[in-house]
Amino acid sequence: MTTVETTHPGSPSPLGRADRAQTPPGTLLTSVTTIAEFQIRRMLTRSRLAVAAIGILFPSAVIAAVGRTAGFPLDNDLAALLIYALVPEAVCVLALLVTMCPAVADELERGTWIHVAVRPGGRRAMILGTYAAAVIWTVAVGSLALIPAVIISGADQPIRIFLVMLGLAVLSAAGRGALFSLPAVILPKRAMVASVGLAIIVEYLAGTLPAVINQATVSLRLRSLLVEGMGWRRQLPAELQLLIDSQPAVVQVMAVALLVTILLTAAVVIVERRQFPPSEEI
Repeated sequence: MTTVETTHPGSPSPLGRADRAQTPPGTLLTSVTTIAEFQIRRMLTRSRLAVAAIGILFPSAVIAAVGRTAGFPLDNDLAALLIYALVPEAVCVLALLVTMCPAVADELERGTWIHVAVRPGGRRAMILGTYAAAVIWTVAVGSLALIPAVIISGADQPIRIFLVMLGLAVLSAAGRGALFSLPAVILPKRAMVASVGLAIIVEYLAGTLPAVINQATVSLRLRSLLVEGMGWRRQLPAELQLLIDSQPAVVQVMAVALLVTILLTAAVVIVERRQFPPSEEI
């Protein structure tokens, strides 16, 4: 049974903008790019920029507080651990929660989902475009958060720490963004709550278990790349070796790419097969 949804006059539709720009029919890449640009422009509001500014300054504030207690400059390893926990693991995840999770819910609430659903490939383009925008936004926020955090830490290898953390931020945004796309299409109105639960259970609990299940988590790959990038493998205690993967960095990156492909494919399949009721019925 097909659900009939109404739209509000004048409601913006990113795919409608693509049509007005005479986008060639069936060009998925063009539609995805158009939606990504549309979503990024929507993020450039005062409230979103204020939240982003808080995220950018938060790691520096924590490192400054730690430095007052431990003394400056911070030890190189301590600085790397703090920045890893604060940027790829905290700031990036929070940025994704407010950008990727409302992918479907926003369109349902604004009454523009009908514009997406009736176009060939519209649903697929919406998910992939929103994902691209969320990753770009998250990487931008994470990168800006890294610069003052590394400088304030006073670590003796600032360039190395910055480059390692930047790579981890990119992988965190790509991997967790794909993970959060599933709650966005399965439980659109409760996507943020579901994503938080999914992150805690899958990434932070299952990801720390020394078992086969942690191989399917982004957190294992990030930890392994952190140890590899900072040259900690030889000095890591034997009990902590269970929390990382011994494969080289290229394997870790390929594993994240495979997870992203699987998760996004699942999200696209689900969103194309589902019938979404009007927002007041969700």
